[in-house]
Amino acid sequence: MEMKNKLYNDLSSYLKMLFGKKVYKITIDSGLTCPNRINGTGCIYCNDRGSGTGLYAIGVDIESQIKKGMEGLKRKYKSIGGYIAYFQSYTNTFAPIELLEKNWSVIKNFKEIVGLSVGTRPDCLSDEVLNLLNSYTKEYKVFLELGLQTIDEDLLKWVNRGHGIAEFIDAVSRASKYNFHIVVHIIIGFMGQDREDMIKLAKFLSNLSVHGVKIHLLYVAKNSPLEKEYEKGLFMPLSREKYVELVSVFLEYLREDIVIHRLTGDAHRGELIAPKWSEDKAGVLKDIVDFMEKNEIYQGKRWN
Repeated sequence: MEMKNKLYNDLSSYLKMLFGKKVYKITIDSGLTCPNRINGTGCIYCNDRGSGTGLYAIGVDIESQIKKGMEGLKRKYKSIGGYIAYFQSYTNTFAPIELLEKNWSVIKNFKEIVGLSVGTRPDCLSDEVLNLLNSYTKEYKVFLELGLQTIDEDLLKWVNRGHGIAEFIDAVSRASKYNFHIVVHIIIGFMGQDREDMIKLAKFLSNLSVHGVKIHLLYVAKNSPLEKEYEKGLFMPLSREKYVELVSVFLEYLREDIVIHRLTGDAHRGELIAPKWSEDKAGVLKDIVDFMEKNEIYQGKRWN
């Protein structure tokens, strides 16, 4: 696969190569929660809305969300070759197997859907869930998205993830036995994070059966536990320049065939506290490309 600008393996090009046409994701909220929100506040960067749309909570069922998503994409794009149903909000395997089957089976009502993507945690991935997910690989390309965030055990505790590195390695090992495209979510922006941390993280992921990576910026969202840390002066967001540098270093040491699903992330509209520069998503992406070109960096350059 040819890399975007010959710098990194971007998701859009990968999907076009895979399906032979342009496909787009429809974000779905199935109304589930996370295990570490049952008796706590969840991850430090997450507020009550989390990464979801909140549609299920206001009575919009999964089928209606898919229809609404399709309509919105059709208004935005002239040519659409298919859709990927992305169960994004919170932990989408944290429910009885019967409910998961009910949720995911809705996609069978739409012939235009060619892929199923399920976001979850490494400690919520039983063999029973993997077998159910595998049953969809006959008709759909299945993407399994696992939240890791960091390989620093102390930071995982600070984030309040509720799992360690061992659970992640075990989840990837068991999931790799199936025909899934395994995507790992990582965060860049922890205080003190440096070049060496990026190299260690890139090499760690490159040595596992991982097919994709989503990079998120650690930003402060309104009403998240991290907002209180920020107000007390206990957390300082990364500068734009440092973020660009760390992303580039990570890519330089990452296995070249791994697909980059995202280079940065942004908060829901009206929820961003800091850093304000992250609102300029297009500008940040351009900065990363410019930095990589200027420094002759490309994905996988220093992998081996």
